Amino acid sequence: MDLINLNAFLKFGYFLDYENPNIKFDFSGIYKEIFNEYTEFELIQKGSDLWKKAIEKSFNTNQTHLIPLSGGLDSRAILGGLLEFTSTENIYTYTFGTPGTLDYEIGNYIAKKIGTKHTIYPLTKHTYTLDEEIEFSKRINHQTILFHHPPILKTLNRFEGFNVWSGFMGDPIAGSHLLKQPSSTVDEAIKIFIKKNAYTKSIDLLNNCIFSDVLKNSFYVDKNFNKNQITLDEWLDFNYRQLRYVEPHVLLKGFKYKLPFVQKDWFNFMLSVPHKYRLNQNLYIKILINSYPKLFSYKTKQNEGLPLQTNSLNLFTKKGFNYLKKKSGLFVNPGINYIDFNTGIRNRKDLNKLVYENIMDLKHRKIVDWIDIDKIWNNHINKKANHADALIVLASLEIHLKAGKKI
Repeated sequence: MDLINLNAFLKFGYFLDYENPNIKFDFSGIYKEIFNEYTEFELIQKGSDLWKKAIEKSFNTNQTHLIPLSGGLDSRAILGGLLEFTSTENIYTYTFGTPGTLDYEIGNYIAKKIGTKHTIYPLTKHTYTLDEEIEFSKRINHQTILFHHPPILKTLNRFEGFNVWSGFMGDPIAGSHLLKQPSSTVDEAIKIFIKKNAYTKSIDLLNNCIFSDVLKNSFYVDKNFNKNQITLDEWLDFNYRQLRYVEPHVLLKGFKYKLPFVQKDWFNFMLSVPHKYRLNQNLYIKILINSYPKLFSYKTKQNEGLPLQTNSLNLFTKKGFNYLKKKSGLFVNPGINYIDFNTGIRNRKDLNKLVYENIMDLKHRKIVDWIDIDKIWNNHINKKANHADALIVLASLEIHLKAGKKI
């Protein structure tokens, strides 16, 4: 049994030894000096042109297109790009999540505004089953945490055969994970990565006698790494979190994907522009506003439910309002991406039963016998702690094992 890899799953919600069979990133086409003399206006024009070409190179006429539509920028950028080549008659969209959250409400709002053929999946009405989670486990190579997906068996399968346009890598390439002060050493970058990317934060599930500091030895920075092409922090993010966690999760097997954000010319351009234009996705946002001014005049998750071009006072006020909604407990937390697992595990019969049965089965396997699973469950159910993150990881691990995962 690979205890390091097992502990990595308990920490991050995915296995570190996974080799992604679908995508490898090539940083050899990144040349920072190319755009040093460009003005911001020139970069916006260049980026707008390259984004249109990225869509065009993946576009096929006389085909039906599907966009998973959220409240963020990337799925809307794809929608804007497709609308230059086809009509809404050929565009299907779907949004899933919890009513009242930004992703759910804005995704549905944009679909209605634009007039796509839209499907809504409220996860508050979805029943989670072991059969579906096992199916999802197989479609993601038993690689990541479960329960974070739209319904598959009864609904999503009807889109098989469509061209699914994914926003995979949209915001990281645009600079959402770029640090203002990038790490100067590998050890520093790994330390920051581990802190930022831990999924289980409510409790330490690791076997420290075995795991301790050796986690960092599981991370490998290529000997050909070139700091003039990409920062250490982004190299780790792209090659570990994005390829081992995000990609298996969002590009599950069984569908035909279009990935415009990793199209070579766009990829090289966005990673070649000076860092000041990538910080906080600064240039990307201006490219989107320039390319699709009407589409991006509508509210976005990026700005807490306000349009991108919102003055700082209104944005500050909306952030405060959303924060109070989150903390009050009287309203749905606007920032939830899927469902509120803390309350869901306590109050929903399907989640309660599914999670409990699987963590008990995991307990009986005795492969994580240093973890007091009963205590974690009881403290969560009795509201002594919010351990949904740990419970989701433990239940996911057991379901992966049931689905055929070998550790």
